[in-house]
Amino acid sequence: MRCPSCGSGDADVFHSVGGIPVASNIVIHDAGEAAAYERGRLDLAVCPRCGFIFNHLFDPGLVDYSRPYEESQAFSPTFRAFQDALVARLTDEYDLADKAVLEIGCGKGAFLEALCSHSGARGTGIDPAFQPGRIADAPVEGVDAFFDESTTSMTADLICCRHTLEHIRPVGDFLRLVRISAGHTEGSAVMFEVPDVTRILAEGAFWDVFYEHCSYFAPVSLSWLFRASGFEVTRLELEYDDQYLVIDGRPGRIDELVEVEAVDRIVALAEGFGRRVKEGIEAWHRQIEGSETVVLWGAGSKAVGFLAALDEPAAVRAVVDINPYKQGSYLPGSARAVIAPAAVKAIEPQLVIIMNPIYREEIRGMLNELGVDAEVVALGEFDDTLV
Repeated sequence: MRCPSCGSGDADVFHSVGGIPVASNIVIHDAGEAAAYERGRLDLAVCPRCGFIFNHLFDPGLVDYSRPYEESQAFSPTFRAFQDALVARLTDEYDLADKAVLEIGCGKGAFLEALCSHSGARGTGIDPAFQPGRIADAPVEGVDAFFDESTTSMTADLICCRHTLEHIRPVGDFLRLVRISAGHTEGSAVMFEVPDVTRILAEGAFWDVFYEHCSYFAPVSLSWLFRASGFEVTRLELEYDDQYLVIDGRPGRIDELVEVEAVDRIVALAEGFGRRVKEGIEAWHRQIEGSETVVLWGAGSKAVGFLAALDEPAAVRAVVDINPYKQGSYLPGSARAVIAPAAVKAIEPQLVIIMNPIYREEIRGMLNELGVDAEVVALGEFDDTLV
């Protein structure tokens, strides 16, 4: 079990789970196909040298990103506000007017479109899931490919990569390729965004552990990876209610300094993760058993992970999502129908479980407008007393 980030051979498994759908945001319109969707197993290991966490059983051949895939969160006003703030910050900080932006793993291109429309930059996105028809009016072009050795000639003044690095197992190799790409443009900068595993470990957030995410970062491991790959880290912050890590950097010298105390803290949190997961699953079973009719709100990876961990309780009748491209499909694994908010009233749920607490007020407002009288709870809030 060699660490894919620093290469250490001392990583230890701390959490094992099977029966997880191998992709969470695949769009499936047949309930039988969704129920039969392939599942995988993960063994999460933590590296005691750099603090990186990874699924050493991950098989990239099981995840087919060429299939219809819908990951966009941009239909949420709450998420758009976060995205708009990030766009404004990058525009001002890097003076992007008339400059080139490359986004690795751009998805449907929503972020790249927003950034180029606001800043006046020219955008190139690389992703097998890119759809030109989803770009309304921005100087953005897409490349139907993965970023690898064959595409390192692609470069830009700013290279962005949001919520893609956690899907990549050989993260050390990948960052070195990004460093080659950035080196082709004088003054190039990079910005990456990933989930923060510190919160996941501290909460015992089993709903945030799923097969597609084979790599998990804390500030210490993310910083080490960038510095060891030849980037000077210029910014490293928690964003989006402390759920996401956002890191900026520029090409610089290689620095492999290890922050030992911060790594030890992650290792200690990992050692207690299994107990917190067990307690959390038991608590959610009790919560759901008290209601005959339950709906989840948010048909993304959290819902897939949540239902798989709870053995897909029968009381959960459907999953709500405001993304119209997901409505009418079925979640992989549980085969729960994905419905529009307007359809919730007919179900008359006793309990609505919000998959991400940051959307609590937004969702409560919609439920009030729909006249839905149900108990509303959200998945775990971050408890900094555990850290």
